[in-house]
Amino acid sequence: MKLIEDIKKAEEQAEKLKNDAEEKGRSLIEQEREKGEKQLASLNEFRKKLMEKKIAEAKRDADKEIKKLEQEYNRTLAAMKDKNKKKKAKSIKEVRDLILKWPLSQ
Repeated sequence: MKLIEDIKKAEEQAEKLKNDAEEKGRSLIEQEREKGEKQLASLNEFRKKLMEKKIAEAKRDADKEIKKLEQEYNRTLAAMKDKNKKKKAKSIKEVRDLILKWPLSQ
């Protein structure tokens, strides 16, 4: 009889230990899941900040390049206008000379 009672107590203790282990396991899994979610959120935040930083750097580089191109464009445009002005003046002079020489050539 005592042996049967001891077996029942042992089975009850085993069942209690099994339930405690399952609960502890679920608790540990949940804790690790929460840690993982926090780490993932932290990584996402880091990635977002890094992307913003890289985008800002790229924008600065693009702005510098655009500024250089605008300066080069302005220099080229000024040179073209100057060249056009000189050619126009030269053409006008040559036409005037031609007009002045025309009556003499007849």
